[in-house]
Amino acid sequence: TEKFIEELKDKMNSYSKTLDYAGTSMLAVSLLTPTILFSAPSQDYWKIGLEYAQTIIFASMLKELFKLCVDRPRPYMYFNGVPTEKVKDGDWNDSFISGHSTLSFAAASFSSYLFCQYYPDSKWKFPVIFSSFGLATTTAILRLCSGNHFMTDVICGAIVGSSVGL
Repeated sequence: TEKFIEELKDKMNSYSKTLDYAGTSMLAVSLLTPTILFSAPSQDYWKIGLEYAQTIIFASMLKELFKLCVDRPRPYMYFNGVPTEKVKDGDWNDSFISGHSTLSFAAASFSSYLFCQYYPDSKWKFPVIFSSFGLATTTAILRLCSGNHFMTDVICGAIVGSSVGL
């Protein structure tokens, strides 16, 4: 098993506090992507806001359900220098699925879909799609690089989040 763990370490990262914070910052920016919808008619703001709140709440609930049902140690647990604060708060065994990826992809798909519904002929349609999904992808990559998640964690989070956002 030691040989297997050594081979596995080549495919994951040890913990990086800086990249962890960067990933959380990117999530915060990703969650703001629906602000592009302030260009929609003002009478729709409450409807859009309520729909977005439902999207984020449902995505959060699904993420928590996965984390309750699947015990999976985070990649940083396989390295020396495990962050003690993460172990103390019990977060070390909640790798699957990536909540940051789930929420950022939910925001990206929600924003992109609604923007395309409101402005199907807009020249800004593709820049909005690429930038919102670019932020979500960057969030997911940072979660990998920070040692918080495996590739399957962020891919599944992206699929769940995108599905909920749509």
